[in-house]
Amino acid sequence: MFTYCNYIFLGIYLLGDHMTLIKNSSIKKLTLSIFATLYLIFFIFTILNLYSYSKYESLKTEKLIKNFNLSLSKQISEKINSISDVSKYPLLIPEISNLHNILRSDNVLDINNYNYLKHLCEMILIQNDSINGAYIYDLKGRGTFASRNTSTDILINPSLEWWFLKSIQSDNSTSIFSNINIKSIVDVNTSSNENLIALTRQIIDISSNEITGLLLITIPTDKILNLLNNDIAFNNQILSLYDSDGQLIAETNKNPLFNDLYQNTQLITTNTEPQIEYMYKDTSYIVTYNYIQFYDWILINTIKKSDAFNLNTLYMMFFFINLIFFLIMSAILYLFLKNRIFNPIESLAKNMKSSNLEKNLDTKIIYDKDDEIGFLVNSYNKMKNRINYLININYKNALEHKELELQQLQNQINPHFIYNTLESIHMMAEINDDIETSTMAEYFGEIIRYSMNRRINTVTLKEELKIIDNYIYLQKIRFDQLFTIENMVSDELLSCEIIKMIIQPLIENAIYHGLSECSGNGKIIIQGSKVNNNLLLTISDNGIGIPEEKLQDLNDYINDKNHNFNGIALRNINKRLKLNYGENYGLEIFSIEGNGTSMVLTLPFIIK
Repeated sequence: MFTYCNYIFLGIYLLGDHMTLIKNSSIKKLTLSIFATLYLIFFIFTILNLYSYSKYESLKTEKLIKNFNLSLSKQISEKINSISDVSKYPLLIPEISNLHNILRSDNVLDINNYNYLKHLCEMILIQNDSINGAYIYDLKGRGTFASRNTSTDILINPSLEWWFLKSIQSDNSTSIFSNINIKSIVDVNTSSNENLIALTRQIIDISSNEITGLLLITIPTDKILNLLNNDIAFNNQILSLYDSDGQLIAETNKNPLFNDLYQNTQLITTNTEPQIEYMYKDTSYIVTYNYIQFYDWILINTIKKSDAFNLNTLYMMFFFINLIFFLIMSAILYLFLKNRIFNPIESLAKNMKSSNLEKNLDTKIIYDKDDEIGFLVNSYNKMKNRINYLININYKNALEHKELELQQLQNQINPHFIYNTLESIHMMAEINDDIETSTMAEYFGEIIRYSMNRRINTVTLKEELKIIDNYIYLQKIRFDQLFTIENMVSDELLSCEIIKMIIQPLIENAIYHGLSECSGNGKIIIQGSKVNNNLLLTISDNGIGIPEEKLQDLNDYINDKNHNFNGIALRNINKRLKLNYGENYGLEIFSIEGNGTSMVLTLPFIIK
């Protein structure tokens, strides 16, 4: 099996071999060689890190085991302390003096005193489930008890027992003893040879500082054993509890290292901080032990080293991580070469080979890296843009030439001839006192001059409404009393910018399609409002309206979605708005058949 040094030397050898292959290699092979070199360096450092990590894990596991011992010792102490607190019960009762009198008496207990003492024992018994017996004695060893076992047991006078004498003579009010045989306390009817943990408390009259009796509480060893079993954290872990004399109190399993603590004198300690020893007997073991203060107990934690330190598993984990890392790096290298080098060159070549010149010129190769390939791609894109620009210039010049020719045909009639003719009609009408004709000629001339001024595309809403007034004057002469018009646009909107001649076609549409078939009482309302930085202009009429299915077709028509209508005015207005301001603006028509129509223009709110 290779050691860590073997792997390092192998890596250095392979690294040198790779360095010789780098010379005279293609760019692709050179890149792969560099990657292999970097991976070898990574592999060497991984081996070194693996060794360091294994040492770190060993120290961490030792710390974990020590903390485990401390935690378990604390739980054992808390359990005994809770039972010790229960033993204070007889000393805290209000009639404590009565208890002292009963225990001082030389007479045999009568039935009342017997029942009283038994009641105290029973009260102690029910306060903690771990207690299996409570006993109260006077100094002569007479007393009574309560037990969870059988009520037929007979209490033995323990005045000559070592634990009784030691408890009475102790300077401490409480004493704890392990491995107390049940037969030294009661005369049991069975062959049970159960060992118990005993806690004794002196019953002291605080007024005279006199010991009047002794309280004994017994705890089954199984309660401590259950506590040990519940805290097993490792496979094949053995927890043992010994007293300071080396007597086994409880053990989760047979300890393979020793049968008696005396055979392992190095484990006898008074240090509450856990100590670790490595022992060998067929298998390597970690033995952690510490002293439990106040009870003179020693907790021993025995774990197989193979269960605590899974170095083989750790090594395999790192080994597979290396393999996965290599695969990931290989994939990254492939994607890098594909996206950074091969794909851009392939796209550039395909674009150069394209037979469709016009489509090819409009297609831009996207490459956002500032390297040699990026320089080539940018230069090629600039070249195509220049070619496309020159083609567009030539195409635009050709269109403008055709448009000039068409305008020349259309403008054969000089606009000044129209203006001069209308002015002549206006003057002749005034000379003949025909005021209505004179006014019509004047208003029509202003409309013609306003609409044919090609230098101005946008005007203020005020200017547009003024021309609308002239147009409505002319229409009222024709249609007489057919309709009335109401301008409800507020003064604060009159300075807003709108496209020239977009309201007049809507007024005309309302008159000819909405009101022309009405007998009278027609009405057109012009409204304006500001909504979310938009200017909304609404032209409404109370005419015949539009059927619902036709209304949808009309809205689709003005948005170039069908060709079901012949008129171009509404579609042109919508196009002009979208070309000037964007797709969020335009014309929309709302109508209810028989109740009228509303045409809504949406423009950006711009103060001109």
